[in-house]
Amino acid sequence: MTHWNANATRNALHARGLTDDEIIAWLDLHARAQFAAHHLRDRDGKPWHPRPYQTDSLESYALRKVHCDGRDVGKTAEIEIIATWAMVACPDTEMLIATQCENHLFPLMNRLVRRFQSTPAFAPSLIEIKRTPSWFLRFSNDFTLWGRIAGPRGVNFQGMHVAWQIVDEAQEMTETAWGELYQALNGGGRRWVYGVPNGLRNTFYRMTQMQDAEQYNWPSSLNPEFTPEKDSELALLYGGRESPGYIHRVLGLHGAPAHAAFNLDDYSACVQEGIDFHDIALHEGDAFVAPTHIPKGAYYLGCDLGYARDPSEFVVYRAEGPDLINVLRVHLQGVNYAHQQKIIAQLDTAYDFHGIGIDCGNSGRAVSHALMAHGERWCAIIRAYEFGGALDLDPLPDGTLARRRVKPFMTELIQRRMADRTIVFPPLPDRESQYASHTYNISANGDIIYDKGNDHVIDADRCALLRHYEDTRDSGSPISLSPRIEGF
Repeated sequence: MTHWNANATRNALHARGLTDDEIIAWLDLHARAQFAAHHLRDRDGKPWHPRPYQTDSLESYALRKVHCDGRDVGKTAEIEIIATWAMVACPDTEMLIATQCENHLFPLMNRLVRRFQSTPAFAPSLIEIKRTPSWFLRFSNDFTLWGRIAGPRGVNFQGMHVAWQIVDEAQEMTETAWGELYQALNGGGRRWVYGVPNGLRNTFYRMTQMQDAEQYNWPSSLNPEFTPEKDSELALLYGGRESPGYIHRVLGLHGAPAHAAFNLDDYSACVQEGIDFHDIALHEGDAFVAPTHIPKGAYYLGCDLGYARDPSEFVVYRAEGPDLINVLRVHLQGVNYAHQQKIIAQLDTAYDFHGIGIDCGNSGRAVSHALMAHGERWCAIIRAYEFGGALDLDPLPDGTLARRRVKPFMTELIQRRMADRTIVFPPLPDRESQYASHTYNISANGDIIYDKGNDHVIDADRCALLRHYEDTRDSGSPISLSPRIEGF
C-alpha cells in the first residue's frame, strides 16, 4: 500500500478479528493527519492540519518517495510529523535523518528534540539523547532516531542499518555519500528524499526521474502565504523569472544543466578539527574586539562587503609553509560601511596584514579608497577586485598577451589548493553549505557564469587567496606583480 485508504484498512482489520474500538484506535494512529492534529500545534498554537497539497505525501506509505520542491513549502513540517509518528507507530526499528551539511541537520534535529521534549504524550518515552558526535534519540519502545551528516565521502553512514531513511537537502549529497547511504538501508526499508534542485545532474536528479518512486513537485507558490509581492522580490533577487535561481528555488524545477563549482569531498578533506579559529558575528551597534596574542606569521584578509540586504564576510588566513590556514571569520549583518572600515583597521592592528583583498562590488571600492587614504602602506597592501573584470597575465613565449577572467581565476586558486590539500578550513557550517551549493553554467560564448545566491564566505575566500597569490608568486609566475584589473 502506498497511500492511505481508511475503508480498505478497516475491512482488513475486521477480517483479522479486531474489535471496533481497536480498529478506531488503530486508524487514529495510522492516519498521520489525524495524528498530527491530535499531538502537534502550529505556530499559532492550533492543532496542525495539512494544506491541501500536503495530504497525499503525508499519508503515503511508499517505499520510495522523492520531493523536488521550491523553498518554504512545508517539507520540514512533513519530516517532523513522520519522525514523531514513526516513534509511536514503528517500535523496535531505527530511522536515519541524513544531510550533507551540519547547517541543514542541526535546525531539523533541534526542532525534533524540542517537539519530543515539549509534547506530553512523547516526553515520557524519550529515555536517551546524544548530540555528539551525531544525533541519537532512543525511546522506551526501542524506536531509535539517528541524525547524521555525511562526513568525508559518506563515512558517517558506514556501519548503519536502518529501516527508514529520510534525506533532507538531497541535492547537495555527494555521489560518494549516496553510495554509503544506499548500503545503510535494510531490505524492504523506506527511503524518502527531499530536495530543492540546483541544476546538477547528480543522484538526486536521477532519483526525480525514477519510475518506481512516488514523485512530488511543490513550487513555492503553493504556500498560502506566497504573495505577488514575494514573487516579485524573489524574481529580483535571483535575476528574473527565467534565471536558474528562480527556476530552482521557487518553481522547484531542474532547469538547464549546471556544474558544481567545488568538489565537496576535497573540501571535507581540508577541514580540520581543533585548529585555533575565531568565529565572530556582529550586528549594527555591536562593539568589535579583535583577537589578541596573535602568533607571528604572514596574514591575509579577504572581504566581501554587504550592508542593507546582504551580510559582509571577512576571512583571515595565515600562510604556514605551503598551507593557508583560516584563522578568523567575521560575519557582519546590517553593519554600515564606515563601521566595516574601522573593523578592517582594527584587524590590521592585530594581524599586521601582508595583503588585503576586497570585492569592489557594492561600496567595496569606496572602502578601499578610504583605507588607502591613510598612507602608503595601505596603498601597498590593499587590492580592490572587480569580479566581472579580467587579469592581464605575463605574455606567453610567443608574445601573446594572456588574459583571465577574475572570478574564475580566483575560484581556480581555491580548487587547486583543495585538490592539493594545501588549504586548511575549520569546521564552519556556513562555509560548508555555501561550498556544497555553489554552481555555475557555461554561456553561449563559453564564459563561466556562477549562480547568484548565498556565496559571501566564498567571495571573501576568493579575495584572500588571490591577494596571497599576488603577494607570494615567484618572478616566473604567470601573473604579474600588479595585474591590471578592468571592468567590462
